[in-house]
Amino acid sequence: MKSSFIGFLLSLLLCLSLLVASLDRALAAQSEEDRTAKLVEGAKKEGEFLFYSTLDVQEGDKLLKKFQEKYPFIKTGMYRSNSQTLLPRIVAEDQAKRYFCDVVSVPAMSIDVLKRKNLIAKYLSPQGKFYPEEFKDPQGYWIAAYYMLNVLAYNTKLVAPKDVPRTYEDLLDPKLKGKIGMDTGAFYWFADILKIMGEEKGLKYMKRLSEQDIQFRKGKLLLGQMVAAGEIPLGIPVNNTRTEMQKSQGAPLEWVALEPIVAEINPPSISAHSPHPNAARLF
Repeated sequence: MKSSFIGFLLSLLLCLSLLVASLDRALAAQSEEDRTAKLVEGAKKEGEFLFYSTLDVQEGDKLLKKFQEKYPFIKTGMYRSNSQTLLPRIVAEDQAKRYFCDVVSVPAMSIDVLKRKNLIAKYLSPQGKFYPEEFKDPQGYWIAAYYMLNVLAYNTKLVAPKDVPRTYEDLLDPKLKGKIGMDTGAFYWFADILKIMGEEKGLKYMKRLSEQDIQFRKGKLLLGQMVAAGEIPLGIPVNNTRTEMQKSQGAPLEWVALEPIVAEINPPSISAHSPHPNAARLF
């Protein structure tokens, strides 16, 4: 009888814990619905949303199209540029007290600058719980929506498989002189390589790499296009995702992730002076 009674108590406790958990989920769902309803109500009054981003136009348009399908009462727009242009633009707008941007998505190092200048707002999205901690700002200023690998791309018609560089040291091979392209704005990659290798060793490596008569192009996208067109046999750094997109369209491209692999995260953040804060949070 004693063991039966203990069994009954354990079963009762289990049932109660399941009931409490179920109620917690129901309350959380109800709270989330209420929160979203308030944002929708506010966004309907705002009616607009402007996105500043380093995404290419095609990717940005697809993202905004999905957003507008869900919230057709919000007129969306995007200003697209590289981070070297976007960052000073946002700072200049702040200095002039002219605010247009609702959400900005630039590489993490630029987001950190905006955070230190108090130009982005803290926002604890309920979706944040689904993201690993290393992809979130501990203070709640951003969550990385996507990340890309900085890789070496090469033209398969110009570079034989046996000649493809597999390490950073391979890029110093004299036979590659004049055959390597690089993005003029690859300072994030440059800084990360120095951090990984150590500043002294990293600077020595970069100096040796510069002696390879590097062919510079402005922007990773343009660099990848030049490699695909055969104007430059190899390009570094380019984004693996965009290289894959070019491959799917028939470009003679392949890529190699040289170790250490440097990843680039682009976290969207809400502008501290967003003219349409409800639409920004819905986005």
